[in-house]
Amino acid sequence: MKKALIIVAIAGFAGLSSADTVANWGFNDQGLPGGGFGFQVSDFPYSADVGSGEMTLGNFNSDNAAGVYTYVQSFSGTTTLAIDGVSGGSFAFQGATGQGVTNNGAQAIFAFDGTSWTGLEIDFARRGTSTGFDSLTIGLYDSGMLIDTVAVILGAQSSSWNSNNYDLSSLNGVTDASVVFTFDGATSDTGNNRLDNVTISGIVPAPGALALLGMGGLVGVRRRR
Repeated sequence: MKKALIIVAIAGFAGLSSADTVANWGFNDQGLPGGGFGFQVSDFPYSADVGSGEMTLGNFNSDNAAGVYTYVQSFSGTTTLAIDGVSGGSFAFQGATGQGVTNNGAQAIFAFDGTSWTGLEIDFARRGTSTGFDSLTIGLYDSGMLIDTVAVILGAQSSSWNSNNYDLSSLNGVTDASVVFTFDGATSDTGNNRLDNVTISGIVPAPGALALLGMGGLVGVRRRR
């Protein structure tokens, strides 16, 4: 029986490749018309710069002038966690607290197809201002339904970029998968939180790996009999 279990373990490890990029958003290619910082309405859905996925926005202040958002901004980015080594731009909600629709409760939604993936995780860089959002909730969704909450981060962000990493294993194999960032607690119109270098990564089993694992499991059953 021990020999059969060893065979199963070897088949499993041999059949997995190293982690790869599912989708990455570096926020370096958006158009910023007129030399300003606002994202254009037409920038969304924002396709992944590497891999396959789309970023959309929800429950947010959509005020815009000539198609340029007033409170959805792209300030300077960072090389922290950048897979291309470029600092470029970033993504930022501003508070818009004194407006008709505040950005408290605004959502940045990163959607992707997780069908073929396992070992999913997310990395991103984040910074903010003292009057920006002091709460960030990261929820995992399957076909629009919340299935897990991986983080509730409290406290205003500093002006220095920090690295973040969270397990997305609840989305392993999920076809209509999404990671939803919900921001709350801003106290001024211009207080902000920035995201940059958002990368969802995972592992794809090599061809035949699942079959090998299945055969190994059968061997184990037969030996036990």
